[in-house]
Amino acid sequence: MDNMITGVLSAALFIAFVGGLAESISAIPFMIIVAIVSGMLLVDLVQSIKQGFSDNDQQRDD
Repeated sequence: MDNMITGVLSAALFIAFVGGLAESISAIPFMIIVAIVSGMLLVDLVQSIKQGFSDNDQQRDD
């Protein structure tokens, strides 16, 4: 549970920082890169959270 909270918090802070940076720079290629990297971050976060829950379920069964 702690990993989920810290993961979501860190992802939100990262997206807020690079989103603000992309807005201040206002270059389209940089905005595209920020959007792609943020999307990959969110996909990895969701996969990590799902794996953490499945690992907990397997430990309970043992």
